[in-house]
Amino acid sequence: MARLPLKSVRNLPWVRVVTLAAAIAGEGRRRWERLSRREQDQLLRILRKSRGRPGNVTAGERAELRRIVWKAVGPER
Repeated sequence: MARLPLKSVRNLPWVRVVTLAAAIAGEGRRRWERLSRREQDQLLRILRKSRGRPGNVTAGERAELRRIVWKAVGPER
């Protein structure tokens, strides 16, 4: 599994994380298939819960979404 570049991911604006996550869920089939079924379900659940606003989800959910997005869009394994 690709390691998370902690500084760059933590500083990534929430809007960009949500935008990337939505793109992965909606059209990035190859990227989407890099995720396990559990990660796919979590990504969709967090996106729905957030409704695009970081205040609607917990800090843990935001961190989890960042991890999942990085796995999907990060370097090839």
